Amino acid sequence: METLELDLDAIGEFTVATTVDDIPDDVWTFGRLLMLDSLGALLGGLRYPAVRSLAATLSAGECDQAAPFGWLTTLGAAGTWLDADSGGSFHPAGGRIPPVPTAHPAPHVLPALLHAARREDVDDAAAVRAFVLGCEIGLRFGVGTSLRPGLHPHGIHGPIAAAVASCALAGADAATVARAVALGGSLPLAATLAVPMHGGTVRNVWTGLGSYYGALGHRLAATGHDADQKLFARLYDGVVTTDADADEIDGGLGRRWRVLDSYLKPYACARWVHPALDALREALVRAGSPSPVEITEIVVETFAFAASLNSLGSESDLHARFSVPRCAASVAVDGRLDADGFLPEQFSRSEVVDLAAKVRLVEVSEYTAALPTERPARVTVSTTSTSATAEVRNARGNPDDALTVAEVVEKFRGNAGPFLPTEVLDPVAETLTTQAAVHGGSSLRALADGIAHRL
Repeated sequence: METLELDLDAIGEFTVATTVDDIPDDVWTFGRLLMLDSLGALLGGLRYPAVRSLAATLSAGECDQAAPFGWLTTLGAAGTWLDADSGGSFHPAGGRIPPVPTAHPAPHVLPALLHAARREDVDDAAAVRAFVLGCEIGLRFGVGTSLRPGLHPHGIHGPIAAAVASCALAGADAATVARAVALGGSLPLAATLAVPMHGGTVRNVWTGLGSYYGALGHRLAATGHDADQKLFARLYDGVVTTDADADEIDGGLGRRWRVLDSYLKPYACARWVHPALDALREALVRAGSPSPVEITEIVVETFAFAASLNSLGSESDLHARFSVPRCAASVAVDGRLDADGFLPEQFSRSEVVDLAAKVRLVEVSEYTAALPTERPARVTVSTTSTSATAEVRNARGNPDDALTVAEVVEKFRGNAGPFLPTEVLDPVAETLTTQAAVHGGSSLRALADGIAHRL
């Protein structure tokens, strides 16, 4: 077997040399939308009692250290609690069963970024730059490798992204960035996809640990620790991932931007569920927008892996987010799926639970064969008086069918809810959706301070 040879020095030089002005306008614009969307998911996660309990256990509010374990782990867990985190890109082997889950660098990057915003002289532009650079490198590792079958991506590519972002925020030199990538990336988690599919919320702690390991990688590199690049190469070309493509990972830096291939999730649930929810919403409109009690059956025809997500999602809110019946019922009842839908006081609503039992899933072999280019779904809603069907070939949120800025802002506000006051949230939304008011801005510092005061 050939040994993977990565040019980590090139990644270091790219991180150091790329200024705000060097980032193309389309990358900068999308990067800020991705950041806003990811912040909304994180704030929504912090609304859940289990996350608040984790924060108390880990003393997350005490974040004076360079790499505070409690803060980074808690905010990382919050960032993926809703499964609303965006920024993944489809893998060329996405038709594999189970599919190759994509990298999700954004929720790994944000905890370190928010920590730096509180401690250092980091304005909004510097924060967005670090976010974009970290996500770009994390996505390159995600697309340039294949997770071993059955593994989950959280805590694998994310530490690399967090290390890059931490270095960018600190003004590290290229050699330090290269060592930080190797050090942070040498601590990948190798946890299984089956855990969250069966409701194991520990999945979210993997994100938090990944964020911590990335920040720790930067801290160790900054103090002169050496990195074993051969170990790093073995991990990503045989241990936790395979099929490594060095050119995909470190080629064309600054010319080819993988960030632009990312999607934004419309719903707070597993991406595999989204095509069915898009088709369901259209079928409901065609059926005359029936009330939940009028619906007698919902039939979801889709590709194999989505069709396998047929549990009623009763074990936990994460279990529900991997359940097509529970997610479909929630959308039919509420018209949306955000942080509110699976909060403890909402989780066992009879109208949602009863409707979930009326959802039937069917695999369509033609749809399965369409992966990874398409992830089709066809949904038929039957009521006491009529029926209607709608089909989609892919979920919305992909680059070729992107969410509007207004939709991203609405999702941000819906997930954040009442966790922070509007005087904190409004400047963040303006900063990340308006070309002006970024350089010298402090909206993200105010957001980080607001989070710290709530922990």
